[in-house]
Amino acid sequence: MRLEFVRIEEANDLINQLIEHHPHAIFLTDHNFKVKFFNKSFQKLCKSDKGDILDHEFCEIMGCTRRGKLVDTETNFCKHCQFRELLSGSNLSELSLIRDFEIHNEILTKHLHINAHRLVMRGEKYRLVVIDDRTQDV
Repeated sequence: MRLEFVRIEEANDLINQLIEHHPHAIFLTDHNFKVKFFNKSFQKLCKSDKGDILDHEFCEIMGCTRRGKLVDTETNFCKHCQFRELLSGSNLSELSLIRDFEIHNEILTKHLHINAHRLVMRGEKYRLVVIDDRTQDV
């Protein structure tokens, strides 16, 4: 099925509604790994307020327990982080991640299936990230 739109605003509204109400957590990061957009499911996953999400990194938002443990002195980012590798433009586009996160002072083990897609908007590179939280499936 192909949708035809009279105005670009109609297409934008539809896309925004689809993303906002999608059951999977969805967010967009810039080239510095900072979250620039997210949906309600992402906010529910990380249990954070809007101000604690926008312009912050995923691992910071989620409270990754590995964050800062094995830090690369040049970048101040964790070494050997599969998630960072996924976002950095490596050959990975899909990742299953089992990791402990500190969310509201509670350590939770999350089983996340993550897909990342490259986007270019207005000449800037972004990553669209879709997370399926499979924690309860285990």
